[in-house]
Amino acid sequence: MTRQAPARRATLLSIASAVPPLSLTQEEMYEGALKHWYKDIPRAERIVFNTGVRRRHFTWDPRVEFKDRAPGLGDRVRVYEREGLRITQQSVEKALGGLERSRVGAFAMTTNSGYSGPGVDLYIAKNLGLASSVRRTFVGHMGCFAAFPVLRTAMDSVAARPDELVIANASEYSSLQFHTTPDPEQVVIHGLFGDASCTVIVGSAPDGEGAQFLRSHTEQLYDTNELMAWNIHNDGFRMTLSPYVPFVLAEHVDRILEQLLGPEGLTQKDITRWLIHPGGPKILEGLARQLKLDKSSMRASWHVLGEYGNCGATTALLVLEEALKTDKPQRGEYGVMMGFGPGLTVESMLVRF
Repeated sequence: MTRQAPARRATLLSIASAVPPLSLTQEEMYEGALKHWYKDIPRAERIVFNTGVRRRHFTWDPRVEFKDRAPGLGDRVRVYEREGLRITQQSVEKALGGLERSRVGAFAMTTNSGYSGPGVDLYIAKNLGLASSVRRTFVGHMGCFAAFPVLRTAMDSVAARPDELVIANASEYSSLQFHTTPDPEQVVIHGLFGDASCTVIVGSAPDGEGAQFLRSHTEQLYDTNELMAWNIHNDGFRMTLSPYVPFVLAEHVDRILEQLLGPEGLTQKDITRWLIHPGGPKILEGLARQLKLDKSSMRASWHVLGEYGNCGATTALLVLEEALKTDKPQRGEYGVMMGFGPGLTVESMLVRF
């Protein structure tokens, strides 16, 4: 009787992050910049310190760059091209580590913070000596959920070419798009967002080789597209973030989880690790109430919110990295990753550790 080879799935072989060297506490950011930008906004201080953010990293120093004027869009993009390349490359190089670079067949990357052509992914591939035939996919301007289409690209790639490795990267340099506009909505946004890059190396492997990406589910909530947006203005990119987002997410999360878990014969009770994108404390609190989770179930999400802030598309990968590093899930445990962005779009992914 011929023994069947063990089933192979898209598997996380390595994960690594990189951040800009400038780190500011929430107090330093408020006293040095936000206090002056929003001096005429009632409750600005309370809003900033209610975000749950303790510290963030910044690609440039907002206290300096916005002191006398708001930089133009071109100035912001030039910094992205230089610093975004440097920090993103650090993340990719750390994740590759001792893996065989000649096996890398695809490189998928997302950012919502700046654009250039050729993109920084091409320069990274060149600088790290990847094959000139590497297939590059850039996912742009999808917002905070964009790491999920990047991961799906990696899953599809290793399904088609199981002998290859895939680089999956999310990098955000949100501070390059900050504004001093005296708007209460912007107080929330600039009290939340920070900069970081995180890279996952995905390969096809049998059970036990690493966390496996089993399946994903996408849900566009078409009637709520006005609640979150990310638009380009003459002076940079600008976000819209409605306070109703946490309530909408809580309303739909049960149905979305049924769509994600049902095909695998699982229910919410089978999930022990909740890796929720910390778009803000109210999102985490609202989902915890709806799903009847205690705060420890989402520890990694709360940790990332406190120590990094909301880093856009990168945040979901930072939460995954933190859970693997600190929580050390046992083999066979199930986790759910979730991310949210313009649309209103909800992305979810089932992971088996």
